[in-house]
Amino acid sequence: MTNNFPIPTVQFYGEQEQQVTPDLLHSELLITKSRAHHFKIRPHRHHGLSQLFYVRKGEGEANIDGKSIAITAPSVIVISEMCVHDFLWSKEVEGYVLSIANPLLERVERLLKKEQTTIKSTRIIPIKKNQPALDSIFSLIHLEYSESIMSGRSESLGSLVQLLGIWLERNSSQHTHSNHINSKKSDYLHHYNDLINKDFVKHKKVEDYAKTLGITAPYLNNLCQQFVQKSALQLIHDRVLLEAKRYLMYTILSISEIAYTLGFHDPAYFTRFFKRLTKESPKQFRINAVNHQ
Repeated sequence: MTNNFPIPTVQFYGEQEQQVTPDLLHSELLITKSRAHHFKIRPHRHHGLSQLFYVRKGEGEANIDGKSIAITAPSVIVISEMCVHDFLWSKEVEGYVLSIANPLLERVERLLKKEQTTIKSTRIIPIKKNQPALDSIFSLIHLEYSESIMSGRSESLGSLVQLLGIWLERNSSQHTHSNHINSKKSDYLHHYNDLINKDFVKHKKVEDYAKTLGITAPYLNNLCQQFVQKSALQLIHDRVLLEAKRYLMYTILSISEIAYTLGFHDPAYFTRFFKRLTKESPKQFRINAVNHQ
């Protein structure tokens, strides 16, 4: 499918602005977003996360990287990072949509001791057995996500995503549809994000990452601008900011302790860095986050 307009790169479909949020997982009912957009989701893609659509009832049509695919329940649709996709759903569609950030996906990969899990690879997985177990896993994830932020919430969600990954690995048909992004440019961006997730506390330069990828820094920067409308340096800063927000929201570490944990040698510089990107100090962010819980 060709388009004269650029494919929007968004965090979650329907949002006007991209924001770096501290949560590594977002869960919502499939009917909620579908109904809000009259059951037609226009072409878009996501940076920094993969999505799982669990269609437990109803049907629809998916367009994944230009290929039209009929969707019938029950099935799981996995949309990898930067994969262009759109949907047309039936009005009786039911299920869940999980958006899982790269750091959490990589944690699951390490725990499963795999280089790439079923969760991170674009495909359609027909559910032919053990559906009640899958219902329970998605329901538990959604319930835990919907609860107020409390001790152990992040760990609980991470464990449930790991359980989901195990279930999908065990129950995926060998004949599932797989439609990976073949673009070399996208491969570079995927690898760059992986490197950032592993080394962001080391505050490496863009030139260091580009050298590891075997490309020049200007070329890497152009790729980032092309795909996500951000510079290569902004992506590094976004990852550091994401982790800073998580520490501020989910731990009682002091501002100085968080700064040192994130590789800053000067807490004052960390505060200036945080305020420049969020327009508020780390202390103000923590107070506001607590007040909104």
